[in-house]
Amino acid sequence: MSARGVLCVALSLVACGPPRSSDTDAGTDARGAGDGAVVGEVANGAALYARMCASCHGEAGEGGRGPKLSDWSRGYDALRRPIGTSMPSGNPAACTGECPDRIASFILRELNTRALACDAPRPSLRRVRRLTRSEYRNTVRDLLGVGGAAVQGECNRRTFAYFPAGRTVARVNLAGSFNDWSADRWPMTFDMTMGAWVTTRDIPDGTHQYKFVLDGRDWVRDERNAMTSPDGFGGQNSVITVSCGASTSSMTGVDVAANLPADARASGGVFDNDVTVNVVTASHTSEYLRSAKAVVDALGDRVTTLAGCDVRADRAGCGARFVREFGARVFRRPLTSGEQARYTALVMRGADPVQGLRVALRGMLVSPSFLYRTELGERQPDGTFRLTGYEVASALSYALWGTLPDATLTAAAADGTLSTAAGIEREARRLVMDARARTAFSAFALQWLKVEPVATATRNQTLFPTWSDALRASVMEEARRFVTHVVFDGTHRLGELFTADYSFVNGELATHYGISGITGASFQRASWPSPDRAGVLGLAAVLARFAHSDQTSPIQRGVFVRENLLCQEFPPPPANAGGVPDVDPRATTRARFAMHTSNPACNACHRYIDDVGFGFEGFDAIGRARTTENGATIDRVGALLDLEADGGTDTLRFATLRELGQSLAASQSARACFARQYFRYARGYHETLADRCGVRSIVGRFGAANDDVRELMVAVLSAPEFLLRRDP
Repeated sequence: MSARGVLCVALSLVACGPPRSSDTDAGTDARGAGDGAVVGEVANGAALYARMCASCHGEAGEGGRGPKLSDWSRGYDALRRPIGTSMPSGNPAACTGECPDRIASFILRELNTRALACDAPRPSLRRVRRLTRSEYRNTVRDLLGVGGAAVQGECNRRTFAYFPAGRTVARVNLAGSFNDWSADRWPMTFDMTMGAWVTTRDIPDGTHQYKFVLDGRDWVRDERNAMTSPDGFGGQNSVITVSCGASTSSMTGVDVAANLPADARASGGVFDNDVTVNVVTASHTSEYLRSAKAVVDALGDRVTTLAGCDVRADRAGCGARFVREFGARVFRRPLTSGEQARYTALVMRGADPVQGLRVALRGMLVSPSFLYRTELGERQPDGTFRLTGYEVASALSYALWGTLPDATLTAAAADGTLSTAAGIEREARRLVMDARARTAFSAFALQWLKVEPVATATRNQTLFPTWSDALRASVMEEARRFVTHVVFDGTHRLGELFTADYSFVNGELATHYGISGITGASFQRASWPSPDRAGVLGLAAVLARFAHSDQTSPIQRGVFVRENLLCQEFPPPPANAGGVPDVDPRATTRARFAMHTSNPACNACHRYIDDVGFGFEGFDAIGRARTTENGATIDRVGALLDLEADGGTDTLRFATLRELGQSLAASQSARACFARQYFRYARGYHETLADRCGVRSIVGRFGAANDDVRELMVAVLSAPEFLLRRDP
């Protein structure tokens, strides 16, 4: 290993960075190395590696700011020697004695691809996942039509898909009670990726029947919808029920999750659904109790409509049906016999039949079976656990829609469709094509880009008087519209997220960006006025997020590229690292921050960070273009050292963000990072050694699909190992 190919480029004098919560998995996965002594040595080496080396070389040895180690082929001595003489960088004395041997053994026996063949799925841990605030809000809305005014249109929006299954069809239309059974009013279009005819429509509240009309003459039901009703001609219509509460709920527009504690995020993590840190606290408990009561009280007598029968005429029979059928929607699985008996008893204990339904519903809404979704599975002969169909259905719907499964997905869970990777993939594709997937993906994207704080970010009003509540709201909406357009309407490719020469702006944003000809509150597509901006790199939300209240921040912007877009993690700076350099009215920000790369104590990390951030200096702290600062011309040329993280000294220089975006679009590291980021979001935890083969396969599928983000979404949730779990 060369001097530049160090095991740990560290700022900390002790280690590259703190161990993550996933280090436990790393230790328990160190197995199969031989006798007990060797296993213990490898496990100990795993902990040392996690503490001293992972933040540079990757938790699975995939490479980062240090070279890739997972396929090391130069032998034990060539690995152990530099570990013992120069690692970790900045304080080699931290790894002496048996430390180098144990780290080297761990790398060769566990990280090396020859020792860990990817010929079989490796299960991840069994888990229970608490609903996040947004998942709780969406689930209550879709169950009861309560508290959903802000997303009412999305709730009513449904995507229909007809799969021809080898049949040659020239045109397909959707006809039903929602459009007067018109055979030509709602045409469908063929999606080659999905292999189906699709259309997305706003469907009014109520129960509707429908069919697909093939070539204007053949009327066929939706084979993927198990809900049917006789059509009066000897066949069946498909049935869909939409209940968004647009005009019935007295709590429409009320945020039922407003008082829930904020969702926790793991150290170094960006997503709010991390299972390792999101647990129920006392504050959650009291708020769940309050919210359940408020929701049920708001429903009033309308709770009887959920039962689908007359509870006043047949309290016992109707109560049991309510618990069995509606309870299965609340718990997202059939109730056990014990649960059935318990909640039916609550119906019978109410002061009257309607009150009994309310009491039972309140009980369900504070049950762990509602507040958590499980990924525990059923024990298999080999000691692993296989997710049930209902667990898979919940995993798919919450990852892709952010809410509970619909009737079609629940039916697929019941009939065994979700017991195979192929069945899961078919349903995942259906969900991805639904309009609700756009909302869920935008939530992922805003967290991936870390721009959520912009919604409430303040700026020095003397320096930035145009930074207002309205502008903050506009830049956030722009970010949502841009990413969802690229993924669902544009090329669908990751590269376009980095290189697009357009965005979606209203009149206020047009003024902000210097775009002419656009006024008013409506958003429309517009090209950037210069090649300086590109994709997410040029969004005002991103540029403002990684800046200070009174000035830009090359450090924050550089770290954003390295950590969020390339998954190259950095340790926290030491206590004596200092802060933002004092403002010198005669100097540019670049000149003031140049001290980081000239100071040997800072250079180890900042040579990877600062020059990237300097390439963003053509934009101020709220994302406006600029050419001068403090009367001096801005040097906006940036540089990206070792883009592919293979330990090299190659340096990419870029004069515009479009040039940087083009390099990221062509980068294997950026592709692999984006896939890992979506894996972390969909699976709810930071990948571990057990996931290394699975993640590698997902990255491969992503690349084979020409970086189609929709294909990545499907791949993460239909991978063979997704079905399997193991005990800690």
